[in-house]
Amino acid sequence: MSLIKTYRSHTLAAAGLALAATALLAPTASAAPVTGTSSAAVSVSEASQAKFGIQKVWHATVQCQIVRISDNNVVGYDRADGTGNTEQAAVTDAARNIPVPSGHYKRHCDTKRIW
Repeated sequence: MSLIKTYRSHTLAAAGLALAATALLAPTASAAPVTGTSSAAVSVSEASQAKFGIQKVWHATVQCQIVRISDNNVVGYDRADGTGNTEQAAVTDAARNIPVPSGHYKRHCDTKRIW
């Protein structure tokens, strides 16, 4: 059984090489010019930029108070960074990235830097 599979794969490979060789030797009438850029590639690129646009990635640094729940005292401050497609998304991501230990919560998050 494996001999048949091997024979078929070699036959298919040889047929593929023969087709590739004939395509290189016989140019077609619809072949695009070799020099310069093709208009199809430029129009697809321009269309994708117009549809999606070039988006800026925003970065933000946020500092929040860390408060112990049992006595409601501030035990410290913590900072974190975040990124997003908008300024607000970057600030929200940074606030989400602040580690909060169990038995604590964060409050009064302040944006320190956006770039």
